[in-house]
Amino acid sequence: MIRFHDLTATDADIAALAAFYQDHYAAEFPDPDERESLANMIEYLRLREQGWYGHNNYHIILASRNGVTVGCSVMDYFAGPNVGMIEFLMVVPAVRNTGVGRAILAETERVLDADAMAETGTPIAHVFAEINDPFFPTGTPDNLNPADRALIWDRWGFHGLDLPYVQPALSETQEPVTNLLLICKTFGKPCTPRTVRSAVADYVRWAMRVEDPERCREFRALAAHLATLASVGTFSLSRYVGHPIPHARPLTAPTDPDWAATMDLYRTAFGTTEYRIPESEFTREYPVPLHFWALRRTSTSAVAGLVTFFTLTTAGFGGYGLFTDDLRGVGALRPMIAQVELQMLADRPATRGWYIEVAPKTNQAPLRAVGFIELPVRYTVPSQNGDELPATLMYKPIGRHYSPTLPTESEVDAAVREIREVIYGFHPSESILRNDGGERR
Repeated sequence: MIRFHDLTATDADIAALAAFYQDHYAAEFPDPDERESLANMIEYLRLREQGWYGHNNYHIILASRNGVTVGCSVMDYFAGPNVGMIEFLMVVPAVRNTGVGRAILAETERVLDADAMAETGTPIAHVFAEINDPFFPTGTPDNLNPADRALIWDRWGFHGLDLPYVQPALSETQEPVTNLLLICKTFGKPCTPRTVRSAVADYVRWAMRVEDPERCREFRALAAHLATLASVGTFSLSRYVGHPIPHARPLTAPTDPDWAATMDLYRTAFGTTEYRIPESEFTREYPVPLHFWALRRTSTSAVAGLVTFFTLTTAGFGGYGLFTDDLRGVGALRPMIAQVELQMLADRPATRGWYIEVAPKTNQAPLRAVGFIELPVRYTVPSQNGDELPATLMYKPIGRHYSPTLPTESEVDAAVREIREVIYGFHPSESILRNDGGERR
């Protein structure tokens, strides 16, 4: 049985907090900019006892089983918007996947709901939390695969908020955290821009102790964005990291049981076009990772698509992509893009974007809808007979972007050189890109 203890500022509770912080908390927050200090946490407990929080509240809840700490939750209650903010929810690694996390979340929600009922006479409206964005890795190793974490919070009923969120610095000696998603679980009415603004303002005021949130650059930027919205968009965290469709299975050799069916799809779609490649190219040794995936709607259904892509040193590069009817119209493109990007980041964490070549007459609307941008260059693809075939070069930054930063001319030129050399076997001696005016880039 799991027992929960809402810590106070007593000497015994502070000692328990210090032991937890040393044994578990510091390791779970390896990024110093994301880590609250022990001194601040102790100070918050003391301030709560002194009535500093007013109608708001602050909790540090330790979870234990058989006298051993198995997890913790740190959260704030903000009475104005009637919402909770989970600053931290952690399960000791040895007891993960045993239901401890869900139990801690349930207790966290119960405590926040009790705060709400005591202050407003109504249940809690929303509970917010922050998680690391799987598409923006930092140089600091995460304590848990961020895509797996997103799936956990998805199962717990949270959705991503479609906002350019940056966590303000926790203290004057720390930096803002730019690789986080703001997520939310709603109990009733949808979350409005006004609610998000109020919740984040209170978070800045009470958790970061910035008396006037308008002094905080990160808050001002979010508030300005929220002011343009009639409603707050949300997204499924599972779909954000590429689940549940399509089901992708890597192919490594012609002996793979899915190889023949996948190559049949390739031949049908591309085998008679000018843009085909010799089938031996799918098994060629490349100096960078080549990924060849068979796609299905479910893990047990028939092969219904394929995708090939490379992780180059300059950027990612998409090769062939195909959906048959079983994968069309079911929202499979965006999750497939997510799976590709997560693989590129696994290959090379510094990858920030990728290129694709689009043949004439291809409908670009679905590609634009998932974030691909046409680059203003004249671009050609080498064919088997040595001709240069016209194509559109498109680029997508990894992950979500609200003001996408396009690659510079020199970055595009370097990427195209690597594409032609590594993928096509050419060694261009000069830039082969031309802008729309026909001049050398």
